[in-house]
Amino acid sequence: MRISFKKHFSLNERLGMIAVAALLPLTILVLYLMYVLNMSNHAFDQITNSVTYANSYESEFKERLDYSMYLAVIRGEPVSKLEEGKVTVNGIKIVNPYTYIYELREACDEMADIATVNANRTRSMRIKRTLNSLEKWIRQIDENLEEDSGKYTENMEMLENNVYKLTEVIDSAIQEYVIAETANFANIKEELLQDSARTQRISIIVVCLVIMLTVFLVILAFRSVARPIQELCDMSRQVAKGDFDTRVQVEAEDEIAVLTDSFNDMAEEIGQLVEDIKREQTNLRAMENKLLQAQINPHFLYNTLDTIVWLAEEKQTDNVVMMVTMLSEFFRTTLSKGRDYITVEEEKKHVDSYLKIQQFRYQDIMDYRIDINKEIMDYTIPKLTLQPLVENALYHGIKKKRGKGLITIQGYRDGNKVILKVIDNGKGMTEEELQKLRRYMVGYDDDDKKGFGVANVNQRIHHYYGEEYGVFYESEENVGTEAVIILPANNIEAEV
Repeated sequence: MRISFKKHFSLNERLGMIAVAALLPLTILVLYLMYVLNMSNHAFDQITNSVTYANSYESEFKERLDYSMYLAVIRGEPVSKLEEGKVTVNGIKIVNPYTYIYELREACDEMADIATVNANRTRSMRIKRTLNSLEKWIRQIDENLEEDSGKYTENMEMLENNVYKLTEVIDSAIQEYVIAETANFANIKEELLQDSARTQRISIIVVCLVIMLTVFLVILAFRSVARPIQELCDMSRQVAKGDFDTRVQVEAEDEIAVLTDSFNDMAEEIGQLVEDIKREQTNLRAMENKLLQAQINPHFLYNTLDTIVWLAEEKQTDNVVMMVTMLSEFFRTTLSKGRDYITVEEEKKHVDSYLKIQQFRYQDIMDYRIDINKEIMDYTIPKLTLQPLVENALYHGIKKKRGKGLITIQGYRDGNKVILKVIDNGKGMTEEELQKLRRYMVGYDDDDKKGFGVANVNQRIHHYYGEEYGVFYESEENVGTEAVIILPANNIEAEV
């Protein structure tokens, strides 16, 4: 492509002028408009909230409390025997005076917090002090009613001369609170009108100036900037799609030429880096997986060889042959000719060999059962997936249990997943031990030796398939443990 244009200003200068002319004034204007709108809405919301909150107690407080106390006095029964929450035939809800006073006292704190008029904060505190006096008179009446000493006249006098008057004072104070808050609407409205008029004038002026200046600068810059940049963008899309062989040629002497040369160099370097990263990631993942698979507990081999030696010394030839055969089968699967994946059927044979060897050593305390659905036998999974979990179940579950235990291995397909389970009825784990094991499996705890093999399996599954797959544990102390392995049932390909 060939692009030529006259250079009056540098590219930075042209783009800078357009940005300053268009974005800066509009940004300031938008921020100012948002500030004015937010302040107005906030002020209205504050007033609305305070008025609504106070209105919920206006008239109802006096009406409910006066009538509830009146019922207590004429019945001669303490306030604790009032039918709280009941609505009488005249539509008044009966309340417990103490509870209702406490509720309004809490409301006064809220009203003081949301008040938009300073005088209302003081008024809320005065209402609380009046509530304290009201509560004292109510308590005096309630004590007379508790004594049942025939003080009806005295109680009525206190009710009329003290309780009714104090509730009247409180109701009036709440009304004054509402009136003061409502009156503040006018002030807010006047300020909003002034801000709106000022904002309208400023907006018209700014928008007109921005439009004229931006159009002028865009026309000048289009011929020399927009077109070559558009060509460069088209080529960059090709690079984004993976075509790193694309190149851009622009005939210019300004920043466009520098950008073009840099783009060409970048495309070439990125192409090379992508290839290098792919090779390195492939090698790194293969190395990580082989290292993880190599971390097999050697004690099993040592113990098995010791058992074979003992059997040989005891001249138990048949058992020696059986143990050697099982050990050979076990390590044949372990090696698997260097493969990282084996079939479920091969994994089943591998763990079966392991359990037969262990059952010979622990026949008094361990039994096992393998129940894997034939449907999944041809699926491939990472090798050495089940054996570490079975080993964990034996050494940390069955061996720590009194009596004989059972290890059950299950396998089946569930939708697009392969589910493998290792279940034991051993000692189980406490909730604290279970959480510690789970933390270790995801790398948050490095001090859980009994979870080493399990974490190994979990890490390998994450490497192969992603974080949504792995090993998941559930356990209950003195009941047993269930380890669930979840793997994808489709797109299980050859080795990574």
